[in-house]
Order: sequence, then structure tokens, then C-alpha cells
Amino acid sequence: MILECGVEVCIERERRYIALVLHILIKNFGKVEAADIALNELVVFVGNNNSGKTMVMQLIYGIWEELRYFPVTISGAKKSDLNGQSLIRCDQDWFKEIEVQINEYLASHKSHITEDIFGTSISVEEIKIALEGIESSYFVSSLSEYQNREAGEQKTGFNIDTRQYEYGENVRSYKCQIPEGDGLEDGMPEAVQVVWNIILSGNITTASGQLFLPASRSGLQLLYKQYFAGEAEGNFVLPVKDFLRFLQLYAEDKHLDEARSALLEFGEEHLLQGKVMQKGDETFYVDRQVGRPVSLHIASSMIHELTPFVKALSATRRVDWLYCDEVENSLHPLLQREMARWLIRMVNAGMHVIVSSHSDTMASRLNNLFMLTYLSRKRANFDLLSELALKEVDLLHPDLKAEVYEFRSGKQGKTVVEKLDFISHPLMGYDFQLFGCNLDKLYDEADRITR
Repeated sequence: MILECGVEVCIERERRYIALVLHILIKNFGKVEAADIALNELVVFVGNNNSGKTMVMQLIYGIWEELRYFPVTISGAKKSDLNGQSLIRCDQDWFKEIEVQINEYLASHKSHITEDIFGTSISVEEIKIALEGIESSYFVSSLSEYQNREAGEQKTGFNIDTRQYEYGENVRSYKCQIPEGDGLEDGMPEAVQVVWNIILSGNITTASGQLFLPASRSGLQLLYKQYFAGEAEGNFVLPVKDFLRFLQLYAEDKHLDEARSALLEFGEEHLLQGKVMQKGDETFYVDRQVGRPVSLHIASSMIHELTPFVKALSATRRVDWLYCDEVENSLHPLLQREMARWLIRMVNAGMHVIVSSHSDTMASRLNNLFMLTYLSRKRANFDLLSELALKEVDLLHPDLKAEVYEFRSGKQGKTVVEKLDFISHPLMGYDFQLFGCNLDKLYDEADRITR
């Protein structure tokens, strides 16, 4: 058990992205022909209805859950001793070993995994992981003993200090303590497990977990009590069951850190225009102009849609991976613009965010913020940000990266998942062809009517 874990993040503004990225690869999963999803800090899915976006998002959620406590091998890790410390190096030799180990596990358990996620058998030819950037990335963990005095009894524990290197540069440092062990030899499995946690979740532990917000989150909020009381029936996939359980067990953290508090303040000011409050097991909305609490069940649909975001940010059970299906639900286009800013601020605060959208407004606003991010990495233009009523925190931090995937209908009812490239010359960001096609049709239709 790892206790007293912390992280010291050392990032220079001009340095390149973190090169080491975990990919989830699937082949012939339901109607999806193939997909290679890079789990960068922000992932956006766009595409037609019934094209598989939700199922792929739920599959990623389930695979993450399956792998969060996966006991990775120490094979390939290199151990040495220096001045009484044990040094563990995890580089491409170890990365290749865990790729093989995990992929063998996924191959032999894929049917079991998909059935656990979806509650039924779904055909899938292949589920794999791949690590991008292993040639330029490595971790070095140092292990040192310390005396742990607990309840009058002295035990020997050890410190694990893990440093992540990219292109030979120390980019991040993580520290934790193991309160009890049989010696430094006992720490090697713990050290490599810490490295796997960092690769999978971006954190030194996976204890903080993930949350999936379904497209039907508004109705589910009103019915979750009846569901657990046995008064409402329904078959739900694992991510939705976990969402219902999250609502049931939700408790507000009264001691939020500064980053989460700032995120809540932004949501309250720019989207909710008020506050969401929890009294016992009842949720209320307080409009900032009216000032009177209103029970959630008679609040507007917009408040229903935004309340799960508030709870995800304010829960005592910390959520670091947030998935949201149809993120623009019930939001006016002007509020969709603010939601795009909120999502990027969540990512900048250390969260991983995966969303799907059918909205050209949401896609266009995110794309504008991505283009501004690109320009700011070349040269910050604070006058332009001020002119657009934006702040630097509305742009992705220099070490963070977004990925955009378009789900398109292919042959024989199959879906083709294409990673969209960011177009910088000429600067246009992501080319959302499906949204562009629809806007062209609307323009042509209006032109024909008014001729």
C-alpha cells in the first residue's frame, strides 16, 4: 500500500510535449472497423449518430478500470546501487515487456472484459495497448530506507523518488513512501508499479479514478434513488452503473484545493450563473440573482446537465479522468463556447478529459482555442486574448496535447475512425468535414430559397 504520495511537477514553458503516450487499439469492435486512440490529456470524438463514439468511450473506460491495478512485470527494468540507494530504470526494454504482458492478457480476456463492461457479449477481434515515444522516454526511481514509528512500534519503510525523463531532460518528479517493507529488494515491484500508474493515469496512484457522464445524465440524476431502492429497473453498462453509484455516494469536499475551487468558480459564473448545493441526499440550485434554493427536479434542463460536472469537481472521491458523452447537451450555443473554455481549464488543472460532440459550435470553439494555443506557443499575444475576452488559462498548457477523432460511416455499415491532423499552414486547425458539409448544405439551401 502506497501512502503519503505527492508529486512535484517541473515543466519549462518552451519544452516539447511529454512524448510517452498510451494508445488503445481496437479492431472490429461492434460496428467500428478499427481505431487507434491516443490517451492524451484532451480527447474529442465527433461524428455521425450511431457511429460507435459512445461504445468506444465506454470501452476505454472499462479497459482503464481493468488495467488500473494490473500487476506489471519487473522484467526489463534495470537495477543498480549507488551510495546506499537502489536505482530502478524503466526504459524501452521494460516498456516492450509490459506491452507484451498486457496485450497477452487483453487477448485472452477480451470477451470477459467486454461482457463486464456492456453486460452482454460484443464481438471484438482485437484489443491492444501501445506505447508511443518509448525511444525518447525513461523513468529512474531511487529507493531509500527510513524508520517508520507507528503506534510505538518502529518499522523500516522506504521512500520512492521517481523521475520521468524525455530526451534526457527530467520533466517530472514524483515522491511516495512505502510504510513497511522487508528491505529495498521488496521495493522494486512497488517502484515499477508506480511507473505504470504514471503511464496509465498521469498520477503516482490510480486511487483517484474516473467518471463517465452519459448522454442521459439528466434523467438518471432524477431516478438513481429509485434504481438503488429497487423501484426502477434497467440494464446499464458499467460506466453508467458507476455514474449512478457516484451520485448515490456523492459527498462534497469541504477542503478543495485551489485548482478545483477555481474550476468550480468558473462554472458557476460562466455557465450555471449560480450554485449547486447538496443538503443531505438532496441537490438544490441557487440562482445568483434570485438567491433561493430550488430542488434539482424543478430546475432547468441546463442545470440538470451541468450538475454532474459540479459534483465531479467537488466530490470527496477525487475524479481525475472525466468522460462526457454529448458534452453540449441542453446548452445554448453561447454557453457551449464557455463549456469549451471549462473543458480546457479542467485539462490545465491536471484532469484527463474525453468528450463526444455533435455540435458544430462546440467543435468550432474548441478549434479556435486550439489555434490560439498553437499561436501562443510561438509567441504569446495577450492583446489578442484580451480582445477575444479570453485568458491564458483558456489555452492548453505547453506540455499538454489534444487529439481529435472523427467517426465516419464506411462500407457495409462499418465505422472508420480517423485521427484528424492539426493544420498549421495555412492555420485552420482541425478540418471537421462532417460539420463543414452540413453548413455548406444549409448555405446552399438558403441561397436557393432566397434567389
